[in-house]
Amino acid sequence: MNPSPHRTIHRHRGVTPRRAHPAQTTTTERGNARTRTAKFGDLQVTYLEHGPVRLDTPDRMWGADSSTLRLMVVVEGEVTLRHHEANATLAARDSALILGTSPVAYESLAPARIVLCDLPADNTGLTALPRSAPFVVGRADAAVPCALGAFLLDLLRQDSDQLAPVARAQIADVLRTLAVSTITALAVAGCAGWDLRRQRLAALRHIAARYTDPELSSASVAEHLGLSRRSLQRLFEDEDRTVAQRIQEVRTQHAIARLRDVRLASASLAEIATLSGFGSTVAMRRAVQEATGLTPSDLRREAVTTDPGEHELTPAECERFQIPEE
Repeated sequence: MNPSPHRTIHRHRGVTPRRAHPAQTTTTERGNARTRTAKFGDLQVTYLEHGPVRLDTPDRMWGADSSTLRLMVVVEGEVTLRHHEANATLAARDSALILGTSPVAYESLAPARIVLCDLPADNTGLTALPRSAPFVVGRADAAVPCALGAFLLDLLRQDSDQLAPVARAQIADVLRTLAVSTITALAVAGCAGWDLRRQRLAALRHIAARYTDPELSSASVAEHLGLSRRSLQRLFEDEDRTVAQRIQEVRTQHAIARLRDVRLASASLAEIATLSGFGSTVAMRRAVQEATGLTPSDLRREAVTTDPGEHELTPAECERFQIPEE
């Protein structure tokens, strides 16, 4: 059996308790990873250089420590963060703030270099920080995180364990101010977009669960989410379909699947319409014919003459009706 290209690396998570004496800078090599870590007051700065790696097991993930916020800046290469509600791929000069309490998987398919800054979540400057997202991302055009990453890397390149206590304390004060302002700006901007995506996904899930209800509408979805109809509409302003169109498409998708299912060949069109959330066979016929170019009866005849295992939506139809994951 060939060995996996992915190797285990050190897990740097959390901030160790404040010490009476400054911690020394340490350099560690293990497997295909090399790290360098230094403490500046209650901040821990880490440079991490590694080959292909995957951290996706419960005991090797980032973000599950609610007492720590982690700022990451990619120096070189490409890395991916994964969570059950979000995925993001970061290239050089991109940054991410891991601020939620849910574990975040980390993966890189090729060598990469990153800089990490761990800061206690109870820092007085971060008391009002949003915590609605497991992580938020800043792209390369966000100059402040990139500048902070360069500053951190420069600190680690120096022989910082030889710094005098006074100099180390001064650096810690400056670094704390820079880190807090950077983290706050990145989190507030990122969480605003995250909250919108989360509400939009909640609306899509409600539609998927309740499409058979003939009373399902934009108004009922808004009421379920505790939003006004205008607020609900704003969630979908950057998309090409309204909430009403989403409802119609989900119903149409299920109607087409049922009409092509030979096991339902004995069900009447009225029953198929009811099962799919349409108020009448006329409404179903109109929606199905607009989506496929065929009438419901044509779809049924087509299904009888083909292999039952092939009665699925075409790729074009799947793309048209798909509810995207966010």
